[in-house]
Amino acid sequence: MEIGYWAAQEQYSLRKLLEFVIEAENGGFTSTMTSDHFHPWWHDGAFGNFTWIWMAAAAERTKNMRFITGVTAPIYRYHPAIIAQAFASLDVLYPGRISLGLGSGEAMNEAPLGFDWPRAKARLKRTQESIRIIRKLWGQEKDQDDDFVSFNGEYFLLRDAKLYTRPSSRIPLYMAATGQQSVKAAAKFADGLITYLDPEKAGKVLERFDQTLEKSGLGIKPKIAEYKVSFSADYEKALKSTYFWRATLLKNIFDSDISDPRKLQEKALKEVPDKELEKSIDIITSIEDSISSIEEYFKAGFTTVYVHSTSPDELQFLREFCKKVHPYFKKDIKAARKRAVSEAS
Repeated sequence: MEIGYWAAQEQYSLRKLLEFVIEAENGGFTSTMTSDHFHPWWHDGAFGNFTWIWMAAAAERTKNMRFITGVTAPIYRYHPAIIAQAFASLDVLYPGRISLGLGSGEAMNEAPLGFDWPRAKARLKRTQESIRIIRKLWGQEKDQDDDFVSFNGEYFLLRDAKLYTRPSSRIPLYMAATGQQSVKAAAKFADGLITYLDPEKAGKVLERFDQTLEKSGLGIKPKIAEYKVSFSADYEKALKSTYFWRATLLKNIFDSDISDPRKLQEKALKEVPDKELEKSIDIITSIEDSISSIEEYFKAGFTTVYVHSTSPDELQFLREFCKKVHPYFKKDIKAARKRAVSEAS
């Protein structure tokens, strides 16, 4: 069990996010998940930070904070070999503090660069090929006998490629998934699962993930959740602060070919009412109200919950959360670890 912090590259400036992650570490957070996009989900007041650069700056400014992308899409704009090179270098600079989250992405990150948006099946195959390439370049393949890697896949090609700067440790690689086939792929090929479903909707996904692990004899792997929350003593302010994420609630948005944030915003304003935001984002006026919501994620079977705050005052949220919520779960996590050690012995 772990609670991490979420850094939204689309909603805040690079400098603000650095301020937030330093505050998060000072308050007791030990892990940060951060989004990786070219275009944001919204047009007004949005940012388009380059996540990998921010991760290096954030790791340099923190002491022990671990970082993971949520998620990097190896579809078109990022060749998997370049991802492997970038994260190997990050791991050399910050050993044991870097993880990679992969997923099949969204059109808003690929289409603006001139690429066609492929169907879900093709995106999944691209992601699976990318995992194989990245692991080979990192030297993580069991049957690998050469540092020079050639790969002739359906979508990607390598000709005697070698990372001359290899990772200093084994970089954990997680995969975002919700569909039946992608969840199975995450179980078989990744070190854990990332899903953005809430506890009520995630049951079948987590069950399928665990069943695939059991059938494949792969043991237990982490299951990571994103928990969205907006906190303010003024409910209307907390609600208004969620508007930035309205487009993420559009029907079938992850398969949509819309890539222009202006169009996403226009469509969302027409099709997604406030009541849908209130259902999907935990809007609270007391910080302690987040405790029961987070507990539901752990009860559902998640092992890690990243707290994605879209509060009107993020620093206030962090200070209140770290003072009143984090200690509550630290006690539970310590108790759970003691029980696990006792049962193992």
